[in-house]
Amino acid sequence: MQTRTRSFPRVADLNAPTVISSDALVERYISIRRERMQGLPFVNQALEVEAIGFCPFNEHQLGVLITPWFMNLVILLKAGIGSTFPAGSKITVRLPSGPIEFTAACDEELGTFLSAVLFSSVGDIPDQITARDIAQEVMQEVFNPAHNEKTMSRRALFRQTEAADA
Repeated sequence: MQTRTRSFPRVADLNAPTVISSDALVERYISIRRERMQGLPFVNQALEVEAIGFCPFNEHQLGVLITPWFMNLVILLKAGIGSTFPAGSKITVRLPSGPIEFTAACDEELGTFLSAVLFSSVGDIPDQITARDIAQEVMQEVFNPAHNEKTMSRRALFRQTEAADA
């Protein structure tokens, strides 16, 4: 796989159109849950599909997608950008907290968006409130420039989040 480093300018455009809205993302994953995930053992029945904290990040939207089977940091791309990323390609995005590697995801209904795995399994998350709290803490940490002096891996991001909870 090819890895690209892309440094987005630090100017947020609140009026920039995105290809995908967070509402459309949620609706799509609700549909996926209903059509493909029923009865699968790794689906956490205590969780629902929910978009948390989506906000402008340069010309894009950044937030957390909670599903009953994973939790990801997601970038919804400005119109016209997504077609430049082949499915599965790795893109390093410089967030205020430092660079994080995202993977381009291409959905037949939504189009292309970027995703970084936070939890590949959410089986240990007891309820939606806890999932929401984790997602909100992640969003606070990714916008914390104090972390920018070192490369912030997803594991390091979670160590910061867990330390804040202690």
